[in-house]
Amino acid sequence: MLYQANHRSYRKKANYKPLVFFLILLGLAGIAFFFRQDIKNLFAGDRRLLLEKERKLLQEGIVKGEPKEGEIKEFKSTAKDFVTSNPKEGISYHYAALSGYYEFLLLGFRFDSVTLSKIAYTGFQEFLEQDSSYLPLVEDSYRQALRAQAIDPEFLESTDNRYLIAFGESIRQKLSRSALNKLLISIEPEKLSPELKSGYAWTCLVGSALSGNTEFLKKILSRQDISGSLLLSARESDFLIALSEFRAGQYVSSLNYLRRVKNTNDDFLTGSSKILEARIFYYQNLSPKAIVLLEEYYPNSGDRKEEVLQLAREILSKNQTLKTKLPIED
Repeated sequence: MLYQANHRSYRKKANYKPLVFFLILLGLAGIAFFFRQDIKNLFAGDRRLLLEKERKLLQEGIVKGEPKEGEIKEFKSTAKDFVTSNPKEGISYHYAALSGYYEFLLLGFRFDSVTLSKIAYTGFQEFLEQDSSYLPLVEDSYRQALRAQAIDPEFLESTDNRYLIAFGESIRQKLSRSALNKLLISIEPEKLSPELKSGYAWTCLVGSALSGNTEFLKKILSRQDISGSLLLSARESDFLIALSEFRAGQYVSSLNYLRRVKNTNDDFLTGSSKILEARIFYYQNLSPKAIVLLEEYYPNSGDRKEEVLQLAREILSKNQTLKTKLPIED
């Protein structure tokens, strides 16, 4: 059979476009699989730059004592993404620790002289009994900082990270006071970021007053570049030294500082100084003098009457021949 020269075949041609498209997608998927970590690192680098930018924005508010909720929430969200995309570097967990610390500040805690004096006198337990809402955030920040240190003990921001660990230890109260003091001393304040310096100074002063490390306490007080932001008065500084000397067993020195703290105003510092003075006399086997001091202070002790009576009961239980006008039986 003869075919015409211009005969056209009507057999359907194969369409290879879907196959080519599929192969391209498969190739891209393979590339993405084999280079997935590089891709993650690319985005992680972008997130780190974003975190640093966000941190710069919120630092100013924190230094002024005015942390901004929106900025801190944004930082936390970015830090969470950074940990997910970059889980093998210490810096990732450090940013997570920072976000917890910033959130802690949002709850209203302030590194001021009033809070400092009270916690240095009572310890953290009474503070936490009044408000335990701080603990979960501090605990999370502390755990993240520990992870960061475990992965890389000497990354660029390791000084900031050690402070976060020390602050967590001070609130958690699981570490001995002497061990906490050693940890604080190991931190170089010059290397701390601006928004952490006042917290570091505050924690050092509390830790020193509680542990009896007067030398370190005086060193921090003398460094205005460190403790200046706390705006401590001379009375408050003397009170911290008196507490430190008391806990170091240096009772004569402590009494000298307490007498400088007391004035005619029955404020927290004066009241605490009178109670502590009575306790020192009790420890020095001068219980009658201690009771007299408590009797003199009791009428003006306000909401601290029970604290006065508790000390009086403690003294009288060891000196049963002593008498007092205080209503210890009420």
